[in-house]
Amino acid sequence: MLEATDNIIKTGNIAINKQTKIITIQSRLAIKKGILEYLLVGDHGKTYESLLKVSDTKPSDFNFALLLIGCEPLDYQKFIKIKNQKNGIDILKKKYPNSLLNISIVNKNRATDLNKLMNNRETKNNSFFWVYTGGYFLKDNRYAGDLEMSFIGIWSDRSAVVNLCSHLKNPYQGNFGYEAYIQNERFNVNDVFELIIKR
Repeated sequence: MLEATDNIIKTGNIAINKQTKIITIQSRLAIKKGILEYLLVGDHGKTYESLLKVSDTKPSDFNFALLLIGCEPLDYQKFIKIKNQKNGIDILKKKYPNSLLNISIVNKNRATDLNKLMNNRETKNNSFFWVYTGGYFLKDNRYAGDLEMSFIGIWSDRSAVVNLCSHLKNPYQGNFGYEAYIQNERFNVNDVFELIIKR
C-alpha cells in the first residue's frame, strides 16, 4: 500500500525521500554463514543465499522507487557484456552514470561496513559497484522479480532489480565469490538493518 507525506513516499518497507532522492529499505539479517548470491531478497525468496531479507515488499516496489528518484535501468544483456570487459567499471561510470547506485547499510543508526558482513573469497579489493538493471516482465506482464523475490543480486540475476558489477566467478564452482562473514558477534539472524540507496 502506497502512503505519502510531504517529502516521503512509503510502500511496504521502502521509503522514498523525494527531496533528497534517497531510498531506505528496512530489512533483516537473513544468514550468518553461507555462500551469498544476493544482498537482498524477499523473505519468501532465496533467503538461504542472501545477506538480508525484506518482508511485505515486492521488487516491483523497489523498481518503482528507483525510477522515482531518476535512475535509469541498464539493459541486462548490455550490463553483462560491459561487466565482462576489463574496463567495465570505467565504461559504466562514463556512459551510464544514472544506472549506478551507492548502497550503504545501517544498524541501530550506526553505519556498518559491508565488508564486515560479507567476505570476498577471491580478493581483498572490496569495492562495490551496484547497477540498476531493472529486472524484466514475463510474456503475461508479470514482473519476474516479484515471482523470484530478487531485489539485489551479487551473482548476476536477470530478474533482480539491481546487480553487482564484478568479475567474481561462480561461488558454487570453487572458493569464489562472496560468503556471509559476520565478524561482529552482536549481530544475529533477524537483526534489523537499513539499506540506504542513492544515485
